[in-house]
Amino acid sequence: MGFFKKLFGGDDTEAPKQSGEAARSKAVQGLEDVEGAENIEVHGESDDAKIIKKTPGADLVEDDGETQWVDRVDTDVPRASWKDVWGPLAKVSEDKRLEEFCLHQRVFDMARQGDPLEGEKKLLGFGYECVGQFFYVNATILKHFATPQGPNVGDAIIDSQQYMNAVMRADARIRDADSAQVAAANPELLAPVDGVTVELYAQISARLAQGMKQPELMQLLAQNKLDYPTWERASKTWNDRMSKDTTFTITQIYSKAFMGSGQGQFGAAAQAANATNWNGSAAGGKEPMPFDKVCEIQGAMSAWSKSGKDVNALLKKHFNMVAMDWSAASTWWMTQLMADIPRFDVYNKKCEEYEKKYGESLGSDNDIKF
Repeated sequence: MGFFKKLFGGDDTEAPKQSGEAARSKAVQGLEDVEGAENIEVHGESDDAKIIKKTPGADLVEDDGETQWVDRVDTDVPRASWKDVWGPLAKVSEDKRLEEFCLHQRVFDMARQGDPLEGEKKLLGFGYECVGQFFYVNATILKHFATPQGPNVGDAIIDSQQYMNAVMRADARIRDADSAQVAAANPELLAPVDGVTVELYAQISARLAQGMKQPELMQLLAQNKLDYPTWERASKTWNDRMSKDTTFTITQIYSKAFMGSGQGQFGAAAQAANATNWNGSAAGGKEPMPFDKVCEIQGAMSAWSKSGKDVNALLKKHFNMVAMDWSAASTWWMTQLMADIPRFDVYNKKCEEYEKKYGESLGSDNDIKF
């Protein structure tokens, strides 16, 4: 626990502990204007709460039959006076610290939901001295990367574009690692079906999604040294595996191969979006359609869906595209919005306006024109 001695001087147990009121304020921070927030129960602050384990900056507390880690770091400290604690992030380059912390935070939160001691184990594996050190690092992250709302370290909101992008990059790394782990532990999960890999199945399915006729399908199958009965068996087996795969490992691989196949009038946009690995960065390349058009189509589809109309038929009639085309174009634009979160407000407003217009036009046999 050497870092605590350096931070406060003397023995680690002398690290300051938050008051119950301060801990509660931290737990409900950002919810002050939410009706009923005053009635929110904060874990570890009831009269029956029992401390199971202590570390400087964190207690493992049993409260109302539930055991969980409670952040005891005092963040009512002026931002300029806060002594930075980076823990294992000190070994990470400054431009990667936020992303690395977000990864640690996500893994810790997921693990401690089922077993708080497993969450502690994950943090120790990342190089933290204890759970308390993680919470000190969290406060340091707030100081440097959150949006200040007051003079103290704890007076901050995690809402910056930089923070959101770091979370998405961390999530992408976690997904890839989880998929690789699942695949390694269960080789049969991704075993080819009569020579048809999940990637090949996705690529052929992408061609079929464009409305391929039977003769064209037979020719495509022959090019891949397949016959129709083999294709049917492979299709049935892969669909069955995906439906039973609760880890969604197969679905993730299938989706990447499907989007990466480059099929349809917006195939290049799909490939560009796919290349981001959904990590918060904006897809490159030429936009598949203007921003206003993507809002119009989304609004129209919402109106049609709510009215019980055949969305696919109307999509083809009014915009000359199939579902896969729309998926490619809209996904490309979603990466742009995720890389510029405030723009979502404009997107949502425009979509609502178009939904209203198309909703008002329903019932007319005339083509919709604006």
